[in-house]
Amino acid sequence: MSVVSSRQKNPRRRAAALTRTGAVLMAVFTVFGGAFIGGEAMDEPGGTAGLLMILAWAAPMLILAVLAWFWPSGTAPLLLALTAALFAVSVWFALDPATARSFQDANGPVIAVGVVALAFPAAVLGLKRTGLAGWLLLTLGALPLLITIIGRSGPAASLAAASVVPLITGAIYLVAARMARVRSTPNNVRAAAA
Repeated sequence: MSVVSSRQKNPRRRAAALTRTGAVLMAVFTVFGGAFIGGEAMDEPGGTAGLLMILAWAAPMLILAVLAWFWPSGTAPLLLALTAALFAVSVWFALDPATARSFQDANGPVIAVGVVALAFPAAVLGLKRTGLAGWLLLTLGALPLLITIIGRSGPAASLAAASVVPLITGAIYLVAARMARVRSTPNNVRAAAA
């Protein structure tokens, strides 16, 4: 981040470079996280069931990412609603940890997979609406993890691993959004007028 900040002198260009850095970080994380999740699904249960488990989260994630790129104004409320639904499931799991553990034993770490599946489209949305996506990524990274830890309702290690990069990307996006709002100094206004 400091390399990006030191190379660009214009705050708007630095903000754009930070935003792209966050998006690339999230994309790389999604590829590696998706490969890990896919490998686990193909290992257990494997076969058609494992493939269907992968498609159940990967296809909606990719559709949401495409929508976030081409239709950010419509996708933003949808991502907010899906994040709220993930939050509600986390609360439900915290209120009923026994059911949460049995459900996750049968289906895997659904909250962690949900974080990965929503974080990538949120990062794509950040290329168009950086501030909103930053808050969305921070919420995705922090709230389910905190609720799971407090409620002791599931595997916190996998959720922590799924939450780290969305938290970092969300922070990068918020810094970039703040940089982009920096107003022109009087010197820049005079130079532009000349």
